[in-house]
Amino acid sequence: MIRNMDQDERFEQAVRVTGAGLFVNLGLTIFKLFAGILGNSAAMVADAVHSLSDFLTDLVVILGFEIARKPVDRTHNYGHGKVETLSASLVGIMLFVVAGETFLYGLRKSLLVINGETLQQPALIALYAAVLSILSKELMYHYTIRHARKINSMALTANAWHHRSDALSSVCTMIGVGAAIFLGGRWTVLDPLMAVFLSLFIFKVALKISCSSVNELIEASLDEKTNAEVREIILNTEGVRAHSNMKTRKIGSNIAVDVHIKVDSGLNVGEADRIALHVEHSLKKAFGPYTYVLVKAEPDIPEPPVHPGKTGVCLRKEAETRPEEWGSEERNPNENR
Repeated sequence: MIRNMDQDERFEQAVRVTGAGLFVNLGLTIFKLFAGILGNSAAMVADAVHSLSDFLTDLVVILGFEIARKPVDRTHNYGHGKVETLSASLVGIMLFVVAGETFLYGLRKSLLVINGETLQQPALIALYAAVLSILSKELMYHYTIRHARKINSMALTANAWHHRSDALSSVCTMIGVGAAIFLGGRWTVLDPLMAVFLSLFIFKVALKISCSSVNELIEASLDEKTNAEVREIILNTEGVRAHSNMKTRKIGSNIAVDVHIKVDSGLNVGEADRIALHVEHSLKKAFGPYTYVLVKAEPDIPEPPVHPGKTGVCLRKEAETRPEEWGSEERNPNENR
């Protein structure tokens, strides 16, 4: 989680990193296309198309960050953070497309070799382009993933893996082109075989990114480690005896927490509200000032007697909720009732 970073600073950093990748991808697209045509390498032309997809992805991610940085308004009470998550899901879709194209390219070329055809032998410029692509895209991966972890950005993480997928695609091209040049034409079969293998790796990354972003878009709760940290902060707040009905979710890079707390029934409304306010401040101190927190304080009183005709069902809870909606209650072991 981002604990102490200004939102404007975060988005500026994300746009700056993505912008650097955009110019790298534009340069690689032009050079790889030129090298593929001049060097008689269909693999390098396909690699240039991959870099073009990276360039278009960068545009989508930058647009997503520009929208996500907009403040809360009348029609978006929780801000625009979900747009960043949507950008990550779009990158995941692009990676699925790249994986599919890489797999089909490798399969098609492998079948040609099996049927006795000989793949064209490329020129050295195609090999140089592949090496340059690997080095530049791997450097962009490390540069992007480092900043993605620093600012906790799913969209930037997805884009970093898109850089690496392009580097891996260029590895396939380098192997095929290098083998064809130095070992003879028949060794170009290594290019499509490696492409098939690496397409499975790209597919796995795309699946991981897509699942994470979709879970966030459908309001999945936070991971158990973060939920445990939230519970600990709540129960360690002075005056909190127990908590229940805790709900958590992510909104872009921030988290949202809704929770009911139990306080001494002898407290007046103002004192109970102060305890709820302390819980809110403690959570924002731990998870950042942009954390969304809603705390409802309730008196810690014994449950009403069980209705004779409703075994095990509490009248008050029955009136408030259906049985399947009851929230679990976790008590503070340090508080005496």
